[in-house]
Amino acid sequence: MPFTLLFAGVTALICLVLYNSGMLANTKTQLQNAADAGAYSGAVLLARDHNFSAYTNRAMVANQVSVAQLVSLKSYTMDAAATHKRINSAQHSGWAKVIPVFKPTWEFARMLPMQQLAAAYANVAPKVVVGLDKLIRAFEAAQQAHHTATALNVAFTANEVVKRNDPKANIEVLSFQTAYTAKQITAWKAYAVQHRANDPSKVADRFANVVVSDQSTDELVRKRSSALVAGWASLPTSIACPPPSIPIFTIYGFAQAGGTILSANKQRWMALDATQGAGGVACIGPPPASIPFGYLLVQDLNGGSGGALAGRNGGYGSKVGFKGNPDEAKHYGDALNGLTALPAGKRYKQGPGASMDAATGGLQNYYRDVVDPLGAKPANQTANENGGKMAFTIEVRHDAADIRTSSKVLGNAAATVKAQETLKNDTMKTLASAHAYFYRANTDSTAFTKTGWARDDKKTELANLFNPYWQAQLIPNPDSAYILSKAP
Repeated sequence: MPFTLLFAGVTALICLVLYNSGMLANTKTQLQNAADAGAYSGAVLLARDHNFSAYTNRAMVANQVSVAQLVSLKSYTMDAAATHKRINSAQHSGWAKVIPVFKPTWEFARMLPMQQLAAAYANVAPKVVVGLDKLIRAFEAAQQAHHTATALNVAFTANEVVKRNDPKANIEVLSFQTAYTAKQITAWKAYAVQHRANDPSKVADRFANVVVSDQSTDELVRKRSSALVAGWASLPTSIACPPPSIPIFTIYGFAQAGGTILSANKQRWMALDATQGAGGVACIGPPPASIPFGYLLVQDLNGGSGGALAGRNGGYGSKVGFKGNPDEAKHYGDALNGLTALPAGKRYKQGPGASMDAATGGLQNYYRDVVDPLGAKPANQTANENGGKMAFTIEVRHDAADIRTSSKVLGNAAATVKAQETLKNDTMKTLASAHAYFYRANTDSTAFTKTGWARDDKKTELANLFNPYWQAQLIPNPDSAYILSKAP
């Protein structure tokens, strides 16, 4: 009988120990899973903020290019209207009547409502430019607000995720978060900052170079050279080649050139277009000599031009503007040289006209990027070297009172046979860490990137806020976090 009682007591104790151990292990596993989910969710928010900055940077670039296109069209349509006015002048109308036998494209161009179109565009386009410039400034403010809000809310979001995975758990907000997590968030917040976009600094040049790049702009902005429909290529009339000479050929057309540049201070978009007309008549003299002869048809040497501006009012002031402008855009698409040099030179001295947005034209004040976008290339391309040095670590706790050990299940009956179930400070704690990092490898074959993410130039891209390739992943806890937490 005593042996039976002893055996029963030992068996009960073993059962209680196994029960308590199982409950503690299950609770610990659930707590760790909840902590991992919270840390990962926090890192996703941090990565999402960087991607938001990247998307809005790209949106600002796209809208700046749109402003440049609108400025370009203003100049181009003004020049086209001036050309249309000249082809209806007495000089050109007289030539068109007596020189070519047929001139269908000339007649078609003469009937186009170019002056009305240019006037309507000049009335509407400035309003669109102002709207785009305001939208760009809104993106600029949204970037900063989103970054600040993310830093303030990431810990609260992580705690919400923890509680959804383990309702009895929560993030330690008094000691660990204040002493450790808050410093991590401060370091993350300082990693990406606002940079000037329109001052003489190299980081401002970085943004401007993206905007004016030939991968961002098109030929409408950089170099406009169109073949105008106004013109003729025909047999001359007998008036153009009086008998007994023989009419051979007559041609007349317009040379057009134009371009848009960003000013040297990055605060003005400036466009200039110019058109010059010229042609000639070829005849053969009467036999027996039959000597070829001809003469030029040269319009007034002033030609015609157009100009436009977004930014501070004033003259052009520069033929090349910002040093990063593409070569083909300089000298306003080469309009200041060649056949259009005279009318373009006159327009350059005259100025571009009233600004389409004198208050906020040109590049905006700020954009966001990593704190040192021009720094040295890291020694390797690990996630940690590409924005991942700023870990997000949380300490998650579960009070012992909420763990269903034997004493919670049996109540006073557990006092008969008692198994040790105490936790340090009556709390179960665990740590979890994650980080946001940038990774865009030169190949799709690595485990760090997704198919289709590799660059076309096969280069590995460094961390930046122009491309949205920020991701999140769980990482080992820093040693310093263990020291502060003393988590079991």
